[in-house]
Amino acid sequence: MVPTTELLLYEAARAQHVGEVIKPFLEGEGVVLCDRFTDASLAYQGHGRRIDLKWIQRLNHFSSQGIRPDVTFLLDCPSDVGLKRAIQRNRMLKQEKEERFEREEIQFHRRVRKGYLAIARKEPGRVKVIDTRQGEERVFEKIRKIVDNLLIGTKGSRGLGFKQKH
Repeated sequence: MVPTTELLLYEAARAQHVGEVIKPFLEGEGVVLCDRFTDASLAYQGHGRRIDLKWIQRLNHFSSQGIRPDVTFLLDCPSDVGLKRAIQRNRMLKQEKEERFEREEIQFHRRVRKGYLAIARKEPGRVKVIDTRQGEERVFEKIRKIVDNLLIGTKGSRGLGFKQKH
């Protein structure tokens, strides 16, 4: 698959998910938790595949209807560690056919990680970088503390989820 096709397929899937699930849920004052969103396109297709970042940002805005996360957790580790974990996870879940990204060279994964870290540096208030090498318990506690502070700080308002930007 060529990189542009990959990007457009992800953006189309995002547009459908936002229209069918995320936006209606937010309109009902719900809290949305999402595994990967627009940052993933910037990191994987922008930094990893080297597609123009400004173009991806425009597509992201269009496909997400301007909805942006209040908080993003970047679960970080060195690229070789993350790649090894992903391969083990796929084998454990018997998803060997889902290894398209895992078959990429380590340089691709390093560019993706650098992309995510660049996003975190640009938006430190939203993107919380958590080093996953410290173990599952510590990672869980760090995320829990951030989420608790967000929910306590909202005092009954929408809280953790997504904000719609106009």
